[in-house]
Parts: sequence; C-alpha cells; structure tokens
Amino acid sequence: MVLLGTEFGGYTDDRGRFEIEGVPRGKYDLLVSFIGYQSRMLHQVSAGRGEELEIRLEPAAIELPNLVVSAIRRTQTFAEAPVSMAVADARELAVHNQLALIGALSEVSGLNEVGNQISIRGSSGYSRGTGSRVLLLLDGTPLLTADLGDIKWDVIPIDQVERVEVIKGAGSALYGTGALGGVINVITRQPSERPETRLRMVSGLYDRPAYRSWRWTEDPMYLTGLDVSHSRTLGETGLLLSTGLQRGTGYHENGDFRRYRIFAKGVHRFSAATYWRTTATWSMDDHGVFIQWKDRTEPLAVPTIDRRANTVSWKGNLSSEFYHLHSRNLGYRLKTSYYRTGFDNSPEAGDLASDGHRLGTELQADYSGWERLDVTVGTAWTFDWVRSPEEFWGERSVQNLGLYGQSVYEPVTNAEVMVGLRYDWHRRSGGEGNDGSGPCPAFGRVEPSFEHQFSPQIGVSLQPRQGTALRASVGKGFRAPSVSEIYTQALVSGLRACPNPDLEAEHSWSCEVGIKQVVGGVMAVDAALFWNTYQGLIEGRADLSEGGAAPIVRFQNLSRARVRGLEIEQQMAFPYGLRGRLSYTYLDAVESLSLDEIPPPYCQQGVVPRGEAPLPYRADHLLNAGLFVEVGKMQGGVAFQYMSQFERVSGFFPECDRDHNPVYLVDAFVGLHLGRLQYNLRVDNLFQYHYVLTERKIRSPRQVSLAVFGTI
Repeated sequence: MVLLGTEFGGYTDDRGRFEIEGVPRGKYDLLVSFIGYQSRMLHQVSAGRGEELEIRLEPAAIELPNLVVSAIRRTQTFAEAPVSMAVADARELAVHNQLALIGALSEVSGLNEVGNQISIRGSSGYSRGTGSRVLLLLDGTPLLTADLGDIKWDVIPIDQVERVEVIKGAGSALYGTGALGGVINVITRQPSERPETRLRMVSGLYDRPAYRSWRWTEDPMYLTGLDVSHSRTLGETGLLLSTGLQRGTGYHENGDFRRYRIFAKGVHRFSAATYWRTTATWSMDDHGVFIQWKDRTEPLAVPTIDRRANTVSWKGNLSSEFYHLHSRNLGYRLKTSYYRTGFDNSPEAGDLASDGHRLGTELQADYSGWERLDVTVGTAWTFDWVRSPEEFWGERSVQNLGLYGQSVYEPVTNAEVMVGLRYDWHRRSGGEGNDGSGPCPAFGRVEPSFEHQFSPQIGVSLQPRQGTALRASVGKGFRAPSVSEIYTQALVSGLRACPNPDLEAEHSWSCEVGIKQVVGGVMAVDAALFWNTYQGLIEGRADLSEGGAAPIVRFQNLSRARVRGLEIEQQMAFPYGLRGRLSYTYLDAVESLSLDEIPPPYCQQGVVPRGEAPLPYRADHLLNAGLFVEVGKMQGGVAFQYMSQFERVSGFFPECDRDHNPVYLVDAFVGLHLGRLQYNLRVDNLFQYHYVLTERKIRSPRQVSLAVFGTI
C-alpha cells in the first residue's frame, strides 16, 4: 500500500496487517493492492492520529499495474496517467531467462529492439550504437553515457529489478534531452527488513545452424550467468549488495564475452519522513566484436582480418537521493549522480578508445497545499566531459541546465489535467578542426555552440466510470546530439564515419488519445492513436558529394519526419488458469524529401526524388501474442512475435535490404516452484527461424536455457 503523492508506503505481514508510521497529520489518498486481487483506493484517509482501518479486497482474474511514478514524477495510479505507459514487473521479466534487461522487454507493447538499441513506437531506427532517443532512468536517475549518448544494458542489475515503467511519447517536459521518444524507468528492489539472500543462475545452449556450411565451430555454443545478492536492515539503515558474473561463446564467431557486475544500495531513514538513498553500480564487459559476416555463405563467421576484433568497456555509476516530507503539503528531494564509462578497442576493431564522465544534480519540490491542485517544480544540471584520441573525438565537454514545472489539477472527481513546461539551456565546447590526415576531409576550428529549448506538455485523464479511463496528451520533445554523432571520425566496416560540427538538436511533437477499458473483470483493453512529428531528426546518411575509396557516412538533420499509428493491447482471462495477451502496433513512419534530393544510385528502397520515403529500420506492423497458464506450483506459456519487413534500411551496402525478411518467432517456457526456488526451462526461437535486422548480421538461432532463482 502507498499514500499517493508521498514516499510513504509499506507491505503487509503474513496475516495481512500493516502499519505506516511517522506520517504528518492530514488527509491522504491510500491505494491498497495485492497480487491476484483488485486494487482499492481510499480517498481522504486521516493520518497522524493512530487510526485503524480494515480493508477488504476482491479477487481479480486480470492483473493490471497499480502504481506508477514516472509519468508525472510522483506516485499515481496507472489509470490516472495522462500518457500511454507499460509496466513489466519482476515476475514477467524473470521467465525470459535473459542475461540483460533489453532481452526481457521484447514482449512490452510498442517496444522493439534493433542492434541492441531500443525503440518506442518507431521513434528510433538503428544508429549503430550512438544517440538513444529513449531516456533510461535507474531509480529515477538518468543513465545515458557522456560520449555515445547510449544505453549500457549490462550496467543494469537484472536480478534486482522490481519493475520497469515505460513512458511512450515525448517526455522532455519533465526529463529534458534524451526523452524524445520516451522514457524507461528501471526501479530496483528495496533492502529487505529481514536478512535475505537471493540467487539467480542462468545457463543456455545455442542450437547448431540449420545449414552445415554456416557452422563456424564444432564446439558447444553456450551462455551462463550467476547473480548472488544479500539484503538486510541494521537499525535505521537498509543495505543491499549484489554481484554477478556472465560468460559465453555467443552463437557466432567473435561472440565470446566475459562480464562482471557489482550493485549496491543503501537506504538510511533519519526519521519516518526523511531518508537518504545511495546506489552504486559497476560493470566490466570484455567481448569480441562482430562487425560483419564473412560472406553470405558463411554468415556466422567473420572476415579473417576481424578475427581478433575485441573491445573492453567499463561503467561505474554513483547516485544519491535525499528526500524529506516537510509537511502533508510539501516534500522535496535532492539528487546527485556521477556516471563514468569508457571503452578500448583492439586494432582489428578500429583501435578506438574513449573515457566519458557525466556529473549531474537535481532539486525537486512537490506542493499540494492548494485545493485540487498539486505542483512540482525543479531544476537539473548535467556536465559531460569526454576524452579520446584527437583523431577520434578529441576532448569535448557538454553542459545542460534545465528548469521545469508541472501542475496537476483535479477539476472534478476522477478527472485530472496536467500542464508542464521545461526550459533547457545547452552548451557544447568547441575545439580544433581536422587537418585531413585521417580518414575524413579537413574542416576548420569548431566554435562553442549554444541552444535554448522550451518543452511544453499538456495531458488529460478521465475515469467516467469504474473500469474505464480516457486520456489525451500533447507534448514537445528534444534531444541534443551526442559527442559521437558530432565528432566521430573512423574507418569501420569499409565505411568512413566523419564529423558534422553543424549538427543541431532534433525536436518532436507527440500527440495521442487513448482508452483503458476493463470488461467484466476478465478482459482489459488499452488502445491509443498517436501522431509524432519530427524536425531535424538525426540519422546517419551517406554523403555522396565526397569522393574516396570508401563512402562517407555522417549524421545529418533531416528536414521533417512523421511517425503515426495505432496501438492496441489486450489481456484476457480464461478458465482453468489460462491467460492470454495480445498487442499490436501499426506504424506509418516517413521522412519528407526535398525536390532536389537524389537517392543513392545503388539502392532505391522505395525512395523517390520527391515526396516521402519510409524511415529506415521501422516495421509497419509489430504483433505480440501469448498464452500462459498457472496451476498450483507450475506455470508455462508460449509467445509469438511478428514484425513486418523493413521497407528501407541504411543503404550503406550495395545489397540494400536483400537479406531482410519478415520476422516470425515462437518462444515457449515451463516453470516449477519448489520450496523457495523457481525453475524455468525456456526455448527461444523454437522453430529455428533465421533472420536479419541489421545488414550482414544474422540474429540468434534456437536457444535452450534453464534458470534457477529465488531466496536461499
């Protein structure tokens, strides 16, 4: 249970009893929830007088999310959220037997992954590991790198994830740059009150390719991971420590990896209304690099010159949050964070290196002293400093200062209007130019640049009756280009990646209307229509105006682009413990072409000299369906995913989209709960479907894995 608008909450004991201590006097909205039962809201509950409540919950066949904190930076019910959201909890994530969180998000509606980059409703395509349009938060703290501006999934402790909240659509009004296409907030477990040790082991084998000529090794291809954590509370301080090790061969040549991770979390309560939380995480990843296949007859092998391609990367994050509920009406929090990342490539992988530092701080205050009106105001500052060889990025710095405010007004019962506005001041340093001695043409000294951004947002949510929730929102988003998108100069995979010092921020307007509907307690539907427009969308494109032995690729600002579509998610409860889930996303994603634009001569891909062209790496249709059963201590399920063929890819390679086909995947699992441990046997890509999402790289074949997890 939780008191909405505050950090107060708690869990019941074995008998269903609970107690929330130290609450300032006043009236609160109390939300009570339990797995397998309908949540219940109690309005204007008096607190601070030692009152007792007896609350009864009714069984529910459909389990829906109850609380979310990401939509308006404060706790609210899932139905009240004015924007489309998806929530995946620890139970849903655990059955995927994944070593990284990104793989466990594959069934979240509206999300898809291309080349280890996440996309929400087609906001992103594939930018080769740089410039994420989705902002990742770890317990509310931004976690994008200073140099690449991307997400490092191996830094997330998957064994400690309690739930994941996904905001679909521009979130810059509250979160600033990086939230152009949406926000993923990973919320980790709290330290337990009693000593608790958790274990998670995953081991898996990759099947041999269907064609003998594809086999690059006769040895078993495997993956394995072990995570161990311990949690307890000493006095007023809760402590959690987790460590993990992962190793494997991968399923293709140069797919070997060794990963190490440490995660620690401490929560100290000075009083019932004040706490200080500190989180630290560190990870190291030593893995081979698969740049492109040897050829189409040996797609799982690499060219001879790439056989020693390797990279070592490291990440370290330290964040701290102080929260104080001053009174029933006023609470404030102060956050600080430091995120350091770096990588070092072998000569065969381009001999590139970088060391990035991101320092951030944020102050936020929440006030609810006015009748039917809650206000949130805050300021956030980040400073990025990147060091790398002069012939790669050089030494660069970026800083951003943001001021934001948001008000939530309740004109009538069960209706809310949210209005938000954020101002960002963005500065990036200059530096020396390029003398032309490297792989790229020369350019002069780069002067410092400044940008100002205003990001407004308005949203409305309405619950006209029990089980029905309507929503509508309009918001603006922006993303400043990353250091790598602006300054990279390197020769990789036969392509010359060259700088574009004139690159500017990309902007978007995100609009949607949606409805959540529960039918008879056995079916729930969430549907939305959305329309997103982009100005200056940043995409990597071949620059045909420059000659040379290898084509030049630069990140450029597109004039305009549009992504519109429809999203429907449906959950159903059937007799005998059966549950069904179906989600479908339709996208119409195009960019506008000027009258004088000429498409690449070797790759038309639907591009015409004028009009519109499909945005690369976006699928028009994305379908997820699943049927699950839980009887006693056993559970199982089968899931199907369909993704239509990309109408257009990068065009960097002469074969264009020759190897791309629609994707049909079937996964299955069966689980058994024995004592304190859960055993989960899973088969991914059950029918050994071979497919390509990025040029010259086949995705994983059939994989069989066994996971064991629980408390010991």
